[in-house]
Amino acid sequence: MKILVTGAAGFIGSHLCDELLAKGHHVVGMDNFFRGKRENIPSNKNFKFYNIDLSSKGALIESIFNEEKPEIVFHYAAINGTKYFYDMPYDVLNQNIKITQNVLNACKTPHVRKVIYASSSEVYGNDPPTPTPEDHNILLNVNTDRDSYASSKALGDFYVKQFCKSNDKSYIILRIFNTYGPRMDTSEYGQVIPEFIRKAKVEKEFTIIGSGKHTRTFCYVDDHVQLVSKLLEGADNKIINVGGEVEVTILELAKIVNKLANKEFNPTFTADREYDTLHRRPDITKLIKHTGKHDFVDLSEGVKKTMDWFQDKIRGIK
Repeated sequence: MKILVTGAAGFIGSHLCDELLAKGHHVVGMDNFFRGKRENIPSNKNFKFYNIDLSSKGALIESIFNEEKPEIVFHYAAINGTKYFYDMPYDVLNQNIKITQNVLNACKTPHVRKVIYASSSEVYGNDPPTPTPEDHNILLNVNTDRDSYASSKALGDFYVKQFCKSNDKSYIILRIFNTYGPRMDTSEYGQVIPEFIRKAKVEKEFTIIGSGKHTRTFCYVDDHVQLVSKLLEGADNKIINVGGEVEVTILELAKIVNKLANKEFNPTFTADREYDTLHRRPDITKLIKHTGKHDFVDLSEGVKKTMDWFQDKIRGIK
């Protein structure tokens, strides 16, 4: 089967390409390296890559789709990274919407029969019930810049569903919760686990934003791509949460990272981010129904694997 992946040089997108290639699929990747890395691109005879700006090259994207004739499209490309939501909220909102519009327009080709869209748990708002089911309402707050990302993902949900209904194609909307692992962005624009690893391994001061009482579930990237690849043919026209099972506080996570780094834990706490969600944990009943029982990678094991990758990639770390 030929499958196209947007965001193919990014963190999750590159791992997804690896998983699909391992299952024998032919994969076409697209990315513009805004956050993705050339080193993440698979070296495989069944993989073809296009360096392209998905937010502005609509006609070119359509021509590539017509030439490559993918059956399935995984749309993972987006501006992500929490600090971006606060630093450049208009660009996050505007670019992500344009990217999704251009990708869907290209999906009008008759060869595409299914669109799988990477949405986000952020659409559930900053105080959802836990565990959060897929039928919980989308909640957006115009008063916080943070929701620039959630808004773009929520509009993407509507675009994908309505596009597929109008064009007789199937879809899956993935409400993705915190995913981590090798190839994550290790800069200040990355997520919490690589941020904590960087602070524990490189920086003198270990800071935690907020009180540390916020809770999250974390899903190792191998678990994510294995589960999503099972959904490829196992579900149609569904909204499905994808995330881990075990809820931990950010303070507990920080202790795990520092213990693995053999560093004395003496954190400094800073002010909370505006409208940061206090608790986030998915209801994964529907996910397991479609994929079967899954043994998730233990958080300490996954953080250790991520830290080992970080150690290999960042020079000067002892």
